[in-house]
Amino acid sequence: MAPMPEDDQAQAGAASGAARMRAPESILDLVNYQMHQIETLNASRVTRICEGRFGITRREWRLIALLATFGPMAPSDIALRAALDRSRTSKALLPLRAKGLVERSVQPGDARRAMVALTPSGHAIYAQIFPDVKRINTELLAVLDESDLAQLERLLGLLRARARELVRSRDDEAPADRRRGGSRRAWERGQGG
Repeated sequence: MAPMPEDDQAQAGAASGAARMRAPESILDLVNYQMHQIETLNASRVTRICEGRFGITRREWRLIALLATFGPMAPSDIALRAALDRSRTSKALLPLRAKGLVERSVQPGDARRAMVALTPSGHAIYAQIFPDVKRINTELLAVLDESDLAQLERLLGLLRARARELVRSRDDEAPADRRRGGSRRAWERGQGG
């Protein structure tokens, strides 16, 4: 991973942080970009643990953790909880099955309805990784006091609810179509900008 700038916000200009967030002047002012930076920096530590010590990807870890938390689920439910599309979820489940960390069972009477569950090995790897991930989370949040944490929890809840609301209200927007070439073909046809 390439090193991240120490503080991109210093480059964002003289306007106050709140004003820049309400009326972004560059990518540095976008809340998605700022959250992505935090996630990328902190998640790199989780990636090193998962890949370096356990031979699984961070995405595979996410699926293991969700199955450990919620129990057996249909692949579509895993995709929804993991915020992945169904095809990426299916692709991530294949190596987990090959590694013996999850098992897939078919519902009696309906071969199309499958359930995915952790195996004993999957539960064991979760039990080994989660304390380290919990420590990483705790270390990140150590700069916040209890009042800050309560406010962060409230604000994250508001942002999640608003993001869901906006997704539901934007059903009329053109969907992404990566199978047909996505933006590259649009650019080649002169429609990309």
